[in-house]
Amino acid sequence: MASPTICAIASGIGGGIGIIRISGSQAIAIAQRILSPWPVELESHRLYYGQVTAPDSSEVIDQVLFVLMRGPRSYTGEDVVEIHGHGGAVTLRRIIEACLSVGARSAQPGEFTRRAFLAGKLDLTRAEAVASLLGAQSVQAARQAQRQLSGELGATLKEKRRQVTTLLGEVEGLLDFPDLDEDAVILGRILAKLSDAKNQLASLGLSFRAGGKALSSGLELALLGRTNAGKSSLVNALSGSERVLVDATPGTTRDFVEVTSEWDGIPVTLIDTAGERSDKSELEEQGLRLGQRRYSGADLALIVVDGKRGLGPDEESLISSLPEHLPHLVVWNKTDQVGCLPVPSDAVGVSALNGWGLSSLRKRVLDQLAGSVAAQDELVVTSARQAEGLRLATEALTRAEQVIAHGGAVEMAASELRIASARIGELTGEEVTDAVLDAIFSRFCVGK
Repeated sequence: MASPTICAIASGIGGGIGIIRISGSQAIAIAQRILSPWPVELESHRLYYGQVTAPDSSEVIDQVLFVLMRGPRSYTGEDVVEIHGHGGAVTLRRIIEACLSVGARSAQPGEFTRRAFLAGKLDLTRAEAVASLLGAQSVQAARQAQRQLSGELGATLKEKRRQVTTLLGEVEGLLDFPDLDEDAVILGRILAKLSDAKNQLASLGLSFRAGGKALSSGLELALLGRTNAGKSSLVNALSGSERVLVDATPGTTRDFVEVTSEWDGIPVTLIDTAGERSDKSELEEQGLRLGQRRYSGADLALIVVDGKRGLGPDEESLISSLPEHLPHLVVWNKTDQVGCLPVPSDAVGVSALNGWGLSSLRKRVLDQLAGSVAAQDELVVTSARQAEGLRLATEALTRAEQVIAHGGAVEMAASELRIASARIGELTGEEVTDAVLDAIFSRFCVGK
């Protein structure tokens, strides 16, 4: 049974041009009902001029250009008609209503790309790259998305799965034709290949934490410390604009302030929190609690220290109270002032007032949280789903490696290799459930 023919706005709203996409077995029939004049011999992939009319009244809705892309030479692999009209919200909505009135159904989020995946037009890594490209917040993120959209990640994963499947075949061969003298030699070769495949998958998976996450969702840095340590001044200096009020009176920041910036192509959110002090008011206490809830999910805490006072009990208490998963970096502020104490070896010295050390601080943060991004030629995983799948595949290969290395049952090694192969197949879409597809494509926008 053919899938329903779907339609949606496939472009932004409010621009000069707006695009309506219709895809499915009835795309041509639906288009014929609302478009005129209809060409006597409609050619695929050729642009025509016409108008959209309301099916019930023949009222002209818009002057448009339209194009048919016959399947399988289309994005979805089905017959696709695109209508290029004016980009006003009212006009586009009326064209959609006309399509719906003659048999189309509104597309679900990501449904066009899902159909493209099911038709074999692209694998699951390329499908996810479409969403990454649409949501890219920086040039570097867009570049990585384009690399994955070109099929580079998918090809890499398919090659790794082929290697694992080959190893599985060799292990199963030992089960079918056991030979104690030969088995030890063969297992030695398998072990070397297995270790190499495991290490490569592990490295690819770790690229998410080492830079991929930063590209896909940006970095969040929480600035913590005593009042008047210079947190707000540092936020302004790092963002290059006066975004946070600065005053000598303690307690200027009452809860938290967020400022967005971009460092070497990485989106960065700076979270300026209320300062710690012993005689804080009840309002400041509430602000501190709000700030703690906000920065608990940050990627890094910057402990801002007044360099003239140094690291004291307040800072030590603050560091010890940080969530276990939240790393920290000490930032030694006011290094330009007379009386500033020596900067500790594990801290970064800066002056928010005149900009000293800011480039070093940015580099230190990016090296720690987004190291892989600096390597332009390195393929980086930017999806948490892909990183988790790679972790599970690596764990299965590790277990198989341990079984073989310690002389365990070959059947157990074969079982772990099958698990690893299945995990990689889930990433490329060669083995995937409808529930996984639902979760992936629900994050897409309607029309893509």
